[in-house]
Amino acid sequence: MKFSLKEIYKDYFNIGAAVNPPVIETHKDLILQHFNSLTCENEMKFGNIHPEENRYNFESADKVYSFARENGLMIRGHALVWHQEIPQWLFQNSSREIALARLEEHTKILAERYPDIYAWDVLNEGLDDGDGFYRNTPWIETVGEDYFEKVFETAGKHLKNAALFYNDYNEFDPKKQEKYIRKIKEMQKAGAPVSGVGLQCHLGLNHAVDFGEIRRGMEEYAKLGLKIHITELDVSLYPFEDKEMHTAPTFEQYKQQVRVYKELFKVLREYKNEIETVTFWGAADDVTWLNYFPVKGRKNGGLLFDEEHEPKEAFYAVCDF
Repeated sequence: MKFSLKEIYKDYFNIGAAVNPPVIETHKDLILQHFNSLTCENEMKFGNIHPEENRYNFESADKVYSFARENGLMIRGHALVWHQEIPQWLFQNSSREIALARLEEHTKILAERYPDIYAWDVLNEGLDDGDGFYRNTPWIETVGEDYFEKVFETAGKHLKNAALFYNDYNEFDPKKQEKYIRKIKEMQKAGAPVSGVGLQCHLGLNHAVDFGEIRRGMEEYAKLGLKIHITELDVSLYPFEDKEMHTAPTFEQYKQQVRVYKELFKVLREYKNEIETVTFWGAADDVTWLNYFPVKGRKNGGLLFDEEHEPKEAFYAVCDF
């Protein structure tokens, strides 16, 4: 009997993976067996899909979108607005009005081409990690501090078939979480059509994961009354601050990863009524951003399937409940 992650969790939440065009070919069997939601890893980001003002590059995004539709999989959009991967033309000779008009045209085109996307990460990583509130980006410099609201207003006007998410990381750090919740409430008060919170959950073993803190955080996010998506989950075997080129993780690191995954999914199951989708940032360990961050070429092994696409001990821990 073959285990299927999406079947095991069918009464809890959707199970997703971030993919790209090569991965939907090399990992096709794994994807179809275990996942029912896909996210384009980079192919729908502004700079990749709209490199010049009068030129779009739909080829890669089309491949993933078509694969999802042909195989009955749902697809999330990622990410409409981000401070990275911005094309040079977007803020050239720009003003608040010009930037917002360019964003609206871009959004309208994506909505028309990809109408079946069920959720969009409308704004990604707009809050500061330090003592400030907003991250200093070209968006805030050009549009102003109300750009969160303006971006969601634009998305709500055109992306009518999708739930609209704000997405960020360090979501369970108390200071970052306070900013996150404050901003969501401000948008709700302003009437911005935000319908979900995206919690990235790049946990890793870079610190002792406090599951009491995660539970408290989930409770606070649940109080917002919005949909919750876990959007970019992985658990790296090495601390992010460790820049050494290790050849292999220790036995204890493997066991710690198993414990983190098992306890995390225990918490997530407790919030099955609020969580709609849990997405891993990759399908298997052979193709993942953790193979080049924070150390290029180091295998960080952060997912549930190994480089041969076989389930790891963490997979069985997640399924054992």
